Amino acid sequence: MKKHLLISDLDGTLLDGKQNISMENKTSIQQFIKDGGLFTIATGRVEDSVGPYVQELGITLPVILYNGAVIYDYQNQKRIYEQMITNFTPLFKQLQAFSESESIGINYYQNKKAYISDYNELIKEHEKKDKVKVWEIDAIFDTSYVTKVLLISDPIVLKKCEKLVLSSGVSCDMIYSEKNYLEILPKNVSKGNAVKHLLQYIKRTDLHTTCVGDHENDLTMLQTADTAYVVENAIDLLKLQNFRRTVHHEHHAIQSIIEDISCSITLKR
Repeated sequence: MKKHLLISDLDGTLLDGKQNISMENKTSIQQFIKDGGLFTIATGRVEDSVGPYVQELGITLPVILYNGAVIYDYQNQKRIYEQMITNFTPLFKQLQAFSESESIGINYYQNKKAYISDYNELIKEHEKKDKVKVWEIDAIFDTSYVTKVLLISDPIVLKKCEKLVLSSGVSCDMIYSEKNYLEILPKNVSKGNAVKHLLQYIKRTDLHTTCVGDHENDLTMLQTADTAYVVENAIDLLKLQNFRRTVHHEHHAIQSIIEDISCSITLKR
């Protein structure tokens, strides 16, 4: 196991529908680490939301957050990699104006906090799901830069948002992390690029990297991996790629992948 790095998406992959890690997944991951394997998470979530899972599993590697905009070292409580959307003010003003006429939840992430201007039902639901505290925009919030923006709405409204962002002139990228979640990220930020930065940071060129995910924001990570898996509940975009398939996220997908890794090692002996 000592030459294997396993990186898992969180929502819809490692977690079950109740946002928990199954005992089967937990036991397999902890044994994988005990046997010398390296394990970490790549997610769109933020520091406080992911911290409890890192502690539960005993993860010592840095974790990819904000869909690749941040790599965070929980052991030393510091960001070892960070990208931001700069010159953001014009797009901030346009999104605020847009939200006055559309049903949408907007989270602006800055300095490890999620800022909102309207504490609506969409924000409340997201806050409960991701266990993230939100803060009303105040004088401390600087509109000139953010780490990322999360837009929550139905697909029709989010398509309008895509056009708005593209016409704003602000240098950034967009990705869907769920069908009703559109994320605005710094230019050229992705989970795939973050995996490359992580490998450079830990200085391990000998590792076989296995990645698993379920949604559009996982695609670059899966393309970067030596071996890539998609869960049974993954979107069609991922299932159409030449990736390996594993079980549904409710059926302990990470346990199944670790069993595959173990079998492959045994066969090589």
